[in-house]
Amino acid sequence: MSDLRWVIWLIPTLPLLGAVATLLLARGERAAGMIATAAAGLSFVATLVSVWVLQTMPADAARIESVAWTWIDVASFRVSFGLLFDQLTAVMALLITGVGSLIHVYSLGYMHGDSRPVRFFAYLNLFVAAMLLLVMADNLVLLFLGWEGVGLCSFLLIGHYFDRRSVAPGIVPAEAAVKAFVVNRIGDAAFLLAIMLIFSRLGSVSFLPNATLGTPGYLERAAELAFVDVQLGPLGSIGVLTAIGLLMLIGVCGKSAQLPLSTWLPDAMAGPTPVSALIHAATMVTAGVYLIVRNHVVFSAAPTAASWVVGVGAVTALLAAFSAATQFDLKRVLAYSTISQLGYMVAAVGMGAYAAGMFHLLTHGLFKALLFLAAGALIHALHDVQDMRRMGGLRQQLPFTFRVYVVGALALAGIFPLAGFWSKDEIIAHAWFTAQNPAIALMLIGSSALTAFYMGRQVALIFYGAPREAHAAAHDPKGSMRWPLVVLAVGAAIGGVLNLPGVHWLSSWLEPTLAEPEAIYSVGKAVMALVVTAIAVGGGYLGWWLYARVIDERIVPGKTDPALYYLGDIWRGAELGWGLDWLYDRAIVRPYRQCSAWLGRVVDGEALDGVLVGGTGRTLVALSRGVRALQSGHARRGLMVFLLGVVALLAALLAMTMR
Repeated sequence: MSDLRWVIWLIPTLPLLGAVATLLLARGERAAGMIATAAAGLSFVATLVSVWVLQTMPADAARIESVAWTWIDVASFRVSFGLLFDQLTAVMALLITGVGSLIHVYSLGYMHGDSRPVRFFAYLNLFVAAMLLLVMADNLVLLFLGWEGVGLCSFLLIGHYFDRRSVAPGIVPAEAAVKAFVVNRIGDAAFLLAIMLIFSRLGSVSFLPNATLGTPGYLERAAELAFVDVQLGPLGSIGVLTAIGLLMLIGVCGKSAQLPLSTWLPDAMAGPTPVSALIHAATMVTAGVYLIVRNHVVFSAAPTAASWVVGVGAVTALLAAFSAATQFDLKRVLAYSTISQLGYMVAAVGMGAYAAGMFHLLTHGLFKALLFLAAGALIHALHDVQDMRRMGGLRQQLPFTFRVYVVGALALAGIFPLAGFWSKDEIIAHAWFTAQNPAIALMLIGSSALTAFYMGRQVALIFYGAPREAHAAAHDPKGSMRWPLVVLAVGAAIGGVLNLPGVHWLSSWLEPTLAEPEAIYSVGKAVMALVVTAIAVGGGYLGWWLYARVIDERIVPGKTDPALYYLGDIWRGAELGWGLDWLYDRAIVRPYRQCSAWLGRVVDGEALDGVLVGGTGRTLVALSRGVRALQSGHARRGLMVFLLGVVALLAALLAMTMR
């Protein structure tokens, strides 16, 4: 099957060509949607063919490597433009192209009537191409190109409604796009430093040995740096691998919205809902998790960095879940939920549960995409209403949307036997039994309980109780918006079969890449699964019961949540994202603007414009006035000056001859 190895180039190339064709050839909404959707669908087919080719290869060499050309060749720094397709890449590519194709189809109906459909579909295709380049790159520099590409597409698509001054719940799309771009640059700068450190110490940025360039793979040599330190001057020293791991973690915090760089993701909901589903829930935000898994050798050899990864992930999972429980905006609940679930994945891979982290990445991609698209169906049906206080009682008017939303909610809450139950259970069990870290396990269990609570609360606010506003024209989605929801609902329901205990298909598939031993399911793990599920059921029922039965009549549009009365500042803090935006505004944004204003006024205005530029001009004007005074226009004065000049010249010549 080696003759078909070239097919891996079609996977990122087709959506890239789709983006170009959409921009150059499409002249309307329908043409743009059809070209972009066809490109994404064909990319999914190419991925399936590539997986089949990979499956037919010998187990000890089951990967496809292909180098197109030498991209950078400067002294010893040599980088190829090449792709790597192995088991880990296959999992990510299937998620990106599969869910991406469904969201393209959904967008055909959702974006109907949009003022800029060509631009939207072209950017959506471009994002898919960049994300595929990120996960298929055979080296860190090419991965970084895809990393920046998805960041650019995120910026462009968040700001799709750049001409609107505000979208629900009071976000300015242009400002949200800039915020996402700037916050991600912090993580990207750290990631760049990690790449530089890797090259300076190991002489390569390729994951595996590159026969075309004759360069080694840095992953197989990473263990050589286990006891090597890097000097930090007055700050002492730190292990090279620890430094690389921590720098990568900062990059992960930016791209995967982990604390303290998580503030951009809730505001990213200013973009169209399909963008939220594809980029900010199912794919781009998982790039950080993929980066850790791809570099698992580095983190396994750097326990200090791995411990930081676990801590950041667990704290993010818990605090973001609490924030989700306090929101009234439909998409903002799901945004904080995404941050929380990403924390689950980051904590899992930090503990060394790479297969479990990838399992949750896959299941989360299914049920979170389902929830966002179902939320889009609600927003579409209610004519852009996103405030859940203005909903209520919609299960009668929107029975189909209600059913698929409940499936997604139960899967996210981790209720048996839906997909989220199996993937969350593996992570919690690994934390308790394998990593033997009860504190992290309890934090993840607490996050799971809060997840169930806020999903029960959300379902109650939207679909139960008396309608708080009349929505006579509300109707279920039809056509291209309907069947992607059905496919994702089926995936959210049965996705757990990918890695069922005792079968572990996903773990076995990833074993050649991750070399992770298969997790053994025990009685203790079964008991813990029952306990965690009971807690989730209780949390979900509590959220539903409180908001559908107890305080339903006290939910009023524009008013605060009655729970604020009982939890006070804790509730308010969670509602405001724990004050991170407030802190950054006062500690960074305002001082930066004040400093910029002072520099503009004093340095630019007074020093540069006033002294250097303006002063030079004033000096020349004064000199010109002096010279101009000599030019009076009188013949007698001119003859006198001429005579004096002749006398001076003769005197000079006489002095020279007398020497």
